Amino acid sequence: MQALPGFGGHTQLRLRLAGRDCHVQLLRYDVAAFDETAFAGAGIAMPATIQRSVRKRQAEFFFGRLAAALAIKEHGHAAVEVAIGAMREPIFPTTLTGTITHTGAVAAAAVLPAHCCNGLGIDIEQPIAANSIDSVEQLVLGPSERMVLEGLAQLPYPMALALVFSAKESFYKALARAVGRIFDFSALRLEGIGLPAQRLHFVTQEALCADWPIGSRCEIGFTLLAGGEVLTAFSW
Repeated sequence: MQALPGFGGHTQLRLRLAGRDCHVQLLRYDVAAFDETAFAGAGIAMPATIQRSVRKRQAEFFFGRLAAALAIKEHGHAAVEVAIGAMREPIFPTTLTGTITHTGAVAAAAVLPAHCCNGLGIDIEQPIAANSIDSVEQLVLGPSERMVLEGLAQLPYPMALALVFSAKESFYKALARAVGRIFDFSALRLEGIGLPAQRLHFVTQEALCADWPIGSRCEIGFTLLAGGEVLTAFSW
């Protein structure tokens, strides 16, 4: 991997998901040093939509798929193409449940055996930039959620806001297949954040599917990465 253009490092993060250890494959990369020859070098297909994209999009797609390939290989599968689904979700082999995320200069993927859980989602976000806080608050938070974050003195507000944004993204990814439609951030309301246990506590505000009626509660785990990003993960 070190010979791939733009490659900046590979680490594994061990999380406890669906009652078992799950290794998140983390790849750091340099967009400026990336070029599309990496696809052929790693044997990863480049869809036509990605060929027409800017370098940043090509890099995040490539390293996301490379992280997915590493996660799949860890489960004993040969290299397979992770296609793009109808809702732009990654399509993993039917025996696996997987998820991909990328932000800035880091991409990650995680995979579990399909029989272990109904859905899996991870998401990485950078602390919210000062000039984006207002727009992200309007997108992600309701009034009571804003009060929860404002009462959380132990974390910088831009990081706490990124945690909620990321957690709702992870929840969406984990439930997308079961719900079968796009649903908004308002479907999930933050009730609290437990810092020692690194858990965010939520309750659903609408019926999403048979397994997730209104009023369903869940916990979403989080980790603070060495690069300053936040990572959240959820399985059910």
